Amino acid sequence: MRELIEGLMTNPSLKKLVVMPLTRLLFYEPFAINGFHFFPSGAFAPTLLRPIPNKTLDSVRGGADLIAHSEQGLREISTSLTGFDVEILSSSSLVVFNAEIDWNEFLEANHEYDISLLKLLSSKAERALDIIRLFYCRLDLPNTLPGQVGSWEGSREYLGALLYSPEDHESYLIAGAAVESSVIVRGLGLELDGNPQLVLPSANDGEVAGVVLHGLSLYSEALNSSNETIKFSRLMTLFEFLASPDEYQNWKKIKGDISCHSAGDKTSYLRLCERFRELTSIEDTSGKQLGLRTLIVHNGKLLPELLPSFKDRTALFRELQGYAFTVLTDMLSNAGASWAEYVEHRNQLKRALGVT
Repeated sequence: MRELIEGLMTNPSLKKLVVMPLTRLLFYEPFAINGFHFFPSGAFAPTLLRPIPNKTLDSVRGGADLIAHSEQGLREISTSLTGFDVEILSSSSLVVFNAEIDWNEFLEANHEYDISLLKLLSSKAERALDIIRLFYCRLDLPNTLPGQVGSWEGSREYLGALLYSPEDHESYLIAGAAVESSVIVRGLGLELDGNPQLVLPSANDGEVAGVVLHGLSLYSEALNSSNETIKFSRLMTLFEFLASPDEYQNWKKIKGDISCHSAGDKTSYLRLCERFRELTSIEDTSGKQLGLRTLIVHNGKLLPELLPSFKDRTALFRELQGYAFTVLTDMLSNAGASWAEYVEHRNQLKRALGVT
């Protein structure tokens, strides 16, 4: 908490404290991932930040009065209609972080501005959730995925946040329809038995840091996919990006750049390259296409049609998770490198395997 306050004091006119609820993420002790501080339910008291109550429909006398209401009043009522309030924050797990917000612009803004700001703030905090998902979630177990930052139990399409100004020593509640993707509602979510000891790189650390941050976001999109076919397609897109983030490459080159991270020797490298041919594009002796990616992307097939066995699809996603995890964690370990240096790192991996 001291880090949060000290961060605010470095530029109190610009930096504000952001408090957002978390759903489907159960933990028992506070922890931090870089500047994102996570508090279990009851461990952080938002009432100490002096939240100003929003107007509600009950506070206006009738329809005519509502129509005549100021834009600020309508903004507050729009937040109230979502059901988001300080009691929800008090009973939820929370993520708390500092963000640069033009306070004068915020005070004069409308509900549409709030929705745009909520999307931005949620996206920032999702970076910390991305690395949690990498280490604690599985592609074949969507029931254990945490919810989007800013959501609360039963919030549906709504996200909410409390914004605190240290200069004014007061805070405001905003909420609105800011969810842009599918929402996982099955299962209980993710339970963390211990405090995660995770470090999130900064995009300023190096070119590889920027690549891995976006790669983690793509991986989260795959985890949160609404069906297995989309999940598979997004994983293929992830591998394409991790192999070559700046320019298009065909899978003949991509499969080697991904396989070199997982292979232990030349034999396993060649076997993995052949496996990626099966996953992407390969023909039998009669010229019939058998590659999963080609059949899905270019022939409109569904993954359950190509792999009818649920057990086989589960095994496939566990396999793909292993490849993605190996590359992403290697990039995290080399986040300070330039992309040219990382390409040379891959070449060294291949030389060690005896394949170049």
